[in-house]
Amino acid sequence: MIEIFKKMPADKIFKSSHIVMSYELDSWGHVNNAVYMNYLEKARNDFMIERGLSFNDFFEWQKFPVVRRATMEFKNPAKTGDRLKIEGWITDHSVTSFTLAYNIYNRDTNALILSAETFHVFLNERNKPSRIPETFFKKFIQQS
Repeated sequence: MIEIFKKMPADKIFKSSHIVMSYELDSWGHVNNAVYMNYLEKARNDFMIERGLSFNDFFEWQKFPVVRRATMEFKNPAKTGDRLKIEGWITDHSVTSFTLAYNIYNRDTNALILSAETFHVFLNERNKPSRIPETFFKKFIQQS
C-alpha cells in the first residue's frame, strides 16, 4: 500500500485538474489504467509552468527528467465527464533525482480515485544520471 495519503501544507501542494474524456476509457467504462500516467504528467507539467519552467529548458540544459519508477494504487473508478482534482507534492530528492506523490480526487464527490508516486532521474545527452540543473532545483524542488 502506498503511504502517501498524508496531507501536506497547502503551500507545498501543486494542483491541476482534468475532465475525463470518453476516449480515455477502457472497455469497462472506467479510465484506462495507463491513462492515469498522462494525468500525472499533465499535473507535473502544469506545476512546472506555474513555476516559470518549460520543456524547452531541458533542451537548453541538455538534461532531461525521466520517470524511472511509477507506483499507482487505484481506489475508485473515474468515468466520462468526471471532474478530477490532481494534487501533488515533492516527497524526496537527491542531486540527480526527485520523487513526487499524487492524489487524484473526484472534484464533485471528493472521493479518492488514485494515489501515486513517480520517481524521476535527470539524464544527460548520453543517458547517464546527471545533476539536477540549478534553475530546475530552485524553481521546482526548493520552492516546494
